[in-house]
Order: sequence, then C-alpha cells, then structure tokens
Amino acid sequence: MADVSAECNIRVLCRFRPLNQSEILRGDKCIPTFQGDDTVIIGGKPYVFDKVFPTNCTQEQVYNTCAKQIVKDVLDGYNGTIFAYGQTSSGKTYTMEGKLHDPDGRGIIPRIAEDIFNHIYTMDENLEFHIKGCTERFVSSPEEVMDVIDEGKANRHVAVTNMNEHSSRSHSIFLINIKQEHVETEQKLCGKLYLVDLAGSEKVSKTGAEGAVLDEAKNINKSLSALGNVISALAEGTKTHVPYRDSKMTRILQDSLGGNCRTTMFICCSPSAFNDAETKSTLIAKTIKNTASVNLELTAEQWKRKYEKEKEKNKNLKENIQRLEAELNRWRNGESITPLELMAVIPVESDVSEDAALDNQSSGACEPIPEEDKLKYEEEIRKLYKQLDDKVQTHTHADAHMQNDGSKHCL
Repeated sequence: MADVSAECNIRVLCRFRPLNQSEILRGDKCIPTFQGDDTVIIGGKPYVFDKVFPTNCTQEQVYNTCAKQIVKDVLDGYNGTIFAYGQTSSGKTYTMEGKLHDPDGRGIIPRIAEDIFNHIYTMDENLEFHIKGCTERFVSSPEEVMDVIDEGKANRHVAVTNMNEHSSRSHSIFLINIKQEHVETEQKLCGKLYLVDLAGSEKVSKTGAEGAVLDEAKNINKSLSALGNVISALAEGTKTHVPYRDSKMTRILQDSLGGNCRTTMFICCSPSAFNDAETKSTLIAKTIKNTASVNLELTAEQWKRKYEKEKEKNKNLKENIQRLEAELNRWRNGESITPLELMAVIPVESDVSEDAALDNQSSGACEPIPEEDKLKYEEEIRKLYKQLDDKVQTHTHADAHMQNDGSKHCL
C-alpha cells in the first residue's frame, strides 16, 4: 500500500440528547430547530456541521455515521480519534460508551470493539493481529474489551452535582493500538485509535459544586480551556504557535488536532433552554485541518535497498571530498585549476521521488531477514548519515579555502 498523505478537515458532528427528567419537571422548553441533516438553529442563528443528530437518533445511526469509516481507516494503517466534547450532562459518556451490555444502547466504543474483532475473524490468514490497551493488556474478544472498559470506569471519579447524578470528574482516553504484519512479506501496518470522553465543561453556579468537587471543576475547566485555545489557534490558521503544551490532555491529543490523524469530534448538547448559553459556546471548531498518512513500516527488502542506496551516496561523497582535497593542494602549490576540472565534481543529491517511492511502496514477497541483521542495517545507516554530516562540513570548509586561494591567485 502506498503512503498517501492527505489534508482532511476534522469531521465535526453535533448531537442533541432528549430532555431529561429534571428538565421536563422544571418545564424547560426544547430550543433547537433542525434544518436538513447538517444545520441546527438556536436563537435564530444557524450552526452548520458535517452532520447534526436530532434528539430521536439511535446509537446505531450515530455509530454508522461517525465511527465505522474511522475503524476501516485505522485497520488500513492510519491513526484515528473520536472524542466527545460538551457541557456536563450533555450526553458525552452515553455517546461514547452507552449501555455496554445492551445491544441497542451500546455506544461507539463497544461497537468499535465488535467491528474490529469481526474484521479479525474474517481477515487474511497471512496477517497477524492484536490489540493492546493502555493497561498493556492483550484482548482476544469484544467481551474482554468490555471488561477492560468496566475496570477503567471503576477507576474514573464520579460525583453527584445539580446537573448530573453521575457526573464524570475526569477525562477518559481509551487507546486501541492495532498492529498488523504480513507473515510472507513482513510488511507492517500500525494504527492507533483514540476514543475520548472529556469531562464536562460547567458553570459552578449551576452545578452547586463545593469543596473537593469544586477544585476538580476548576481543573476540568482549566484543561478544557486549554483545549479551546488549541482549537481556536488551529481554526484561525494564521498562528505559528499552537499551545499544545498548556495541559496534559492537549499534549496527548496533539496528533488528533492538526496532526497525523483522521479525527471526528462529537459535540454533545442539551436541548434545554436552561442551558442555552453553554450550548451556544459549545458549537465551534469547524475549520481545523489534519494531515493523515498511513503508518507503514519498511520491509526487510526495503531496508536492504535503503541501506545500499545510502552506501552508494556515501561512496560518491567520499570521492568528491578526495577530489576537492587534491585540487586544494594544487592551489596551495601554485598550480592552476581549469574550469573543466572544477566542473568535474559529481553532485551527490538525493532523488526525493525515488526515496519516497522506496519508503512508501509495498514490496512483493521477499525472504525474511533475521532481527539481528535488521538491527545491523539500521546501525549502519545511522553511521552513514553521521559520516555524511561530517563530509558535508568538510566539503564546505574545503570550498571556502578554494575560493580564498583563487582570489589570491587572481590578484
């Protein structure tokens, strides 16, 4: 498979949950008006997204629209991210996880686990496949993935607030690392899939948070503010500095935002008039671009060819240096150098297109290479690059000496 890098917008989808029980009892009005598949109108202002899900959409509709293609991309060697963003109690965790063991109520993560293993069960027998979670655990079925998620949920801090009886007090990042290797060709593909459920942004006056929960709310809002600054810088497109390092979360999500990743951002919103201001402030982030490329590793045969190519370039550079040193000695001895001799230096340039093709192409069948030989090739290539750097520096100094001596002879 060729490595095709492509600039792509982050897909931004918007989902409105139904009014919850407390909002119904309070008599809240449902404020969004939906226009087509991609527009929601709030307070007379239209907000346009790649897709808008109204309050009556199903978990299956959400998954088929937002996640199914990203799973295919990750299996093809791209990185992918799906993350949910929105205020407290807007439906983020329900969208990402849902009811883990309910066929209809399952969210994106359990459906992804099932999709990946369905692929494993029907895949080419020449491919080896495994999934490794952040807890360094190998899993062999969707059920084992659910067990890992349950364990992670048990470690996630939850507290009761006025906005949500089970309010998440931390961000949740679930990483699926997918590695594939063709046994005959040794061609490797690796893709990472980040599944992110962010803690809710919130107004303390509404949540009624106090004490430790209040301190948590401040930290949550601080990290979400850092995420907002990153999104703003990327959406603006003119800033040279994007503040990824302002929080741990934005550092982790750096590839997902403006990096090598195919990303879907789920904006989760409350339909209640009570949350009108928060809903409007959430509806942003439509113009960020990522450049996604396949994570393709070189085969043993490609490593050999790359090694031989670098070796040949190093040999030509050595010959050039020796020729220049000989000419420099002749200058110092008062001999003249003809223009024809000066032009005889062989240029040592990298054929960019050829290098790119070598790095990115899929090779046919080739003989497997022992791991120790592969390490030896890698070490030799590192040494060659070091020698090239040294030679270029010598070449530059020699050229400067020749120019100085030439000027003296002309005088």
